[in-house]
Amino acid sequence: MMVKREKFAKHAGGNFNVAMSLVAVPVIMGLALAVDVPRIEGTTKQASVALSAAVEASLSADGRFDADRANQLYASTLELPEGQYTSAPRFRRTHDGRMSASVTAMTRLTLGGAVLPETFHRPVTVTVGSGG
Repeated sequence: MMVKREKFAKHAGGNFNVAMSLVAVPVIMGLALAVDVPRIEGTTKQASVALSAAVEASLSADGRFDADRANQLYASTLELPEGQYTSAPRFRRTHDGRMSASVTAMTRLTLGGAVLPETFHRPVTVTVGSGG
């Protein structure tokens, strides 16, 4: 027996299931990102604190800067959970004589405890020194 198109289109039970399955994917992805926001913020804050401490400790009173020491201090003080990491620090002297350092904090997104292949990137920059 052949079902007419009009009867099929008016059947509400199946249409609701199809609509809900299409809406469920973006809703679940949005919830996963909402859970990851604190992880992203935590990675950014930890990278900022470690980078600032490393630059301050490597900047001498006379304005000289030891980049090797700053890299070592940064690597030794930064403790991130699995799926979170940063790029290597980049250092530069600003026009007013202060030291600026930057990294990119990266957090792998998760869904229900599973780490996804997508990574959220956030730049972190600190500037240290009194200028001169």
